Amino acid sequence: MKVYLSGGEKGSHRSLLIANNVKKIAVNVTQLAIPKLKEFNMRSVFGDAEILVYTSEGDEDVNRYNDFVRTHADDITLVMGRPDMDGEWLGSKYIPVWSDDQDLERLAYICQKTGRVAISDKAINSKNISRIRSLSQRWDAELYGLTSKTEIIEALPWNAVIVTSWTSTIRYGETQVWDGHGLRRYPAQQKESARRKHRADITRLGIDYEEVVEDNVQAIGSLAIRSWQQYEERTFGAYDPQEGGDEDEFSSAEEGEIIDISPETHTGVKPDSRGTSIDIAPLEKRHEGERLLLPVMGIESMVTTGSYSASDQGESIEIEPEEVPLIRYNSSPLRQCNNCYLASRCPAFKEHSECGYKLPIEIRTKDQLMAALQAMIEMQASRVLFARFAEELEGQGLDPALSSEMDRLFNLIDKFKNISDTRDLVRLEVEARGNSGVLSRIFGSRAGELAKELPGGGLSENQTDRFIHEFIDLDGED
Repeated sequence: MKVYLSGGEKGSHRSLLIANNVKKIAVNVTQLAIPKLKEFNMRSVFGDAEILVYTSEGDEDVNRYNDFVRTHADDITLVMGRPDMDGEWLGSKYIPVWSDDQDLERLAYICQKTGRVAISDKAINSKNISRIRSLSQRWDAELYGLTSKTEIIEALPWNAVIVTSWTSTIRYGETQVWDGHGLRRYPAQQKESARRKHRADITRLGIDYEEVVEDNVQAIGSLAIRSWQQYEERTFGAYDPQEGGDEDEFSSAEEGEIIDISPETHTGVKPDSRGTSIDIAPLEKRHEGERLLLPVMGIESMVTTGSYSASDQGESIEIEPEEVPLIRYNSSPLRQCNNCYLASRCPAFKEHSECGYKLPIEIRTKDQLMAALQAMIEMQASRVLFARFAEELEGQGLDPALSSEMDRLFNLIDKFKNISDTRDLVRLEVEARGNSGVLSRIFGSRAGELAKELPGGGLSENQTDRFIHEFIDLDGED
């Protein structure tokens, strides 16, 4: 995938792009100032960079765009056409635009007819992104995007994207920096803390940190440009067989020599129709001997104890012992230094080598489990203390992230206490049904009856009559 950085239509942005040796530049013709009294030479303005031209969404001046494209067609690499533009005469340079997120039928038609389509991120949403992917795969269509959202860039198989957000660092004070394994964007309100946090990353990109802190336009813009260049190289820098010329090294073959011959790649104009169905070949079955165990897991065997019987001589003989396979974790690393996201800062990095670290973990006994839990608590405690140290250095208010990590530490301690608690706990649950009570169900019917009696056996019949008579007399006196 290629990343075209926009801004070629504005002189200050264009100067930054050329100064940072950007070889893929996007130009918005709507905002491009074309001189009227002298000839506009694209090669003298943009050098040897690849040029992709497009227009603003609300631009209605079709003739101006067509005239510009016809005049400079030889110097333009790609033309992102308008919905109302006829650019078939440009051949493979022309990319029709699809901008209506509701009209998926037109997207399917464009993919089928031309095999190329340009899509704005405004037309992409969570509901149609899977459909866009399936249509591009069905018709083998090339996708070109006008988006700066990394989640969208990484979600679809783009052939190229136009990134406009790098200019936000100059216009709105954003900070955009590549930290070794991801492109980070921070708003102007967080620029001070973000720049302190990524000081080493800024220096590694060859930008003067002090100039970035002082909001130097050249430094901030160059930081964003180089960050996007690193994003393109490190995220999508895999080998592309269509771009390579590796077969050139086999200039001639001597007798008896074996050479590689790459298949021919056809990139001609795609037919208008490829049929109404897709012919899918049946799956090829693998031999059972070709199946391998997942590398991250292992299998160990345990022989169970079988039944025993006594022989006539009094010997004990084991009968039918069974070998049982048990799954276990395989700690052998598969990581390689070349494709590890920590390669740029790992002290053990070695090109074309496997990971230089190993961590054999085995939790089979209670002591091993307790040791692992204690290590987790100690690790979390060190994170809390380091976060507290960072909070003091930054000299700002209370850090909510630190408070969250402290809560997590106490939760781990509480869970560790529950796991390590060896006290016996008896819990008794009794459910009473019908006329029987709880005591009757536990200790028998007699226990329930005794519980209902008054202390001392209660009152006899004569004592009850006397008590009622005294109560009535007292009531009459009142």
